[in-house]
Amino acid sequence: MDRYPPSLESLQREVIELTTIYHGRDWTTEATDLESALATGGNRIVARGADSDPTTIMLEELTTCVKAWLQVKSWIVAEDLGLLVLDFCEKRKGERDPMTMTAMHNLASAYWGRGQMDQAATLSVRVTRLRQNILGEEHPQTLTSMANLASTYRIQGLWADAQKLDVKIVEMKKKTMGPRHPSTLGSMSNLAISYSNLGWYEEAETIARQLVEIGKRELSPTDASLLNWKLTLASTYRDQGRPDSAEKIELEVVASSQDIFGTNNPFTLTSMANLASTYRQQGRWSDAERLEKEVVATSETVLGETHPQTLMSISNLASTYRNQGRLEEAKSLGEKATAVLKEVLGERHPHTLVAMADLAVTYQMMRQSPDAEILAAQSLRLMEETIGKDHPHTLSAMANLGFIYQSQSRWEIAGGMAETVHSGRERAFGTDHPDTVAALEDLRRVAWVEAADQNSRRMLN
Repeated sequence: MDRYPPSLESLQREVIELTTIYHGRDWTTEATDLESALATGGNRIVARGADSDPTTIMLEELTTCVKAWLQVKSWIVAEDLGLLVLDFCEKRKGERDPMTMTAMHNLASAYWGRGQMDQAATLSVRVTRLRQNILGEEHPQTLTSMANLASTYRIQGLWADAQKLDVKIVEMKKKTMGPRHPSTLGSMSNLAISYSNLGWYEEAETIARQLVEIGKRELSPTDASLLNWKLTLASTYRDQGRPDSAEKIELEVVASSQDIFGTNNPFTLTSMANLASTYRQQGRWSDAERLEKEVVATSETVLGETHPQTLMSISNLASTYRNQGRLEEAKSLGEKATAVLKEVLGERHPHTLVAMADLAVTYQMMRQSPDAEILAAQSLRLMEETIGKDHPHTLSAMANLGFIYQSQSRWEIAGGMAETVHSGRERAFGTDHPDTVAALEDLRRVAWVEAADQNSRRMLN
């Protein structure tokens, strides 16, 4: 803490400067909000008299303004004022003061809303640790900070970090709020999503089934939470190679979400994209294409051309085009999605890596083997480093690279990869999963070719 804490006058001066900036940008509503906060704070200071701390009263009013802007998703101005409030709180009160920790939480939320995930994570880690040490892990504010940090990790693709927090949050909320509290159920849903993205599909299915059963008994059939839980359950079915079960649920969710929210809603777009993924797994390429083109067009308008959800829908459409033999279109869309995902999310994000691996398959089908090998090897290496060697996506990337080595007659390397993929999928999915069956067929094919090659060499010698 500074030797001379900042004064009320310096705080008011900085807020007035911010108000002037907003007027200069014609942000009249935001400027008026700040002027109102200053006036209300001034009136409270006069009313409370000499016994009060004037700076604290003014900070309370400005904090209320930050929260109001967060609620209406005015992220930029919430960040501007949030930075100012946090700076004054730290200098005036120190980082362990409840008002300072609230200011940290609010600023982290503003960073989250703006997509500045590294800043959001850094600040969320800080406020979470402070609240754990000062308030305890079971305190509602601590749980809120932990939940926000887990959400940030999920957006960053740090699924293992998110899952560890999600488990703690669910345990704490069951203990303090009860197993049927809406907040507990929401945290269980987050845990199921983390499990699913880690490739722990059985664990994800178990939780999703519980949530759907609770929702069917206690909620309206059109309740947003129930629809979300159904979508999670359907995803686990698809991931486990049960597309028909997934399709049944997804058709229902798409119809309901279109009726309730409209096609331009992000949840509706997600449900449509998931149904298209199921169509791809079923080999229904024309149905997948029809739905994916609608998702891409609507996402570009509603979410923006560089939104991760838009970019993933473009990558999915590229995959559909490739499977229809439309390789040039697949390449164009795949390169676009991969390049922008690298800019938006970074090269190591799981979404980026999936798009890279998928683009490598397109290059291979276009007989661009050197480009395919470089990209496939790069995506595999990064997947092994980030989401782990046993993750289903990593195993798929290894299978793709193995196919490339087969095309180059590098059978020894391809054989080792085929064996790794098969054993990994058998552990993850069991013997009957379609991906495991495909891996076994590939392993047998490589083994047959290797045996034939060895036999041929013996005959020549």
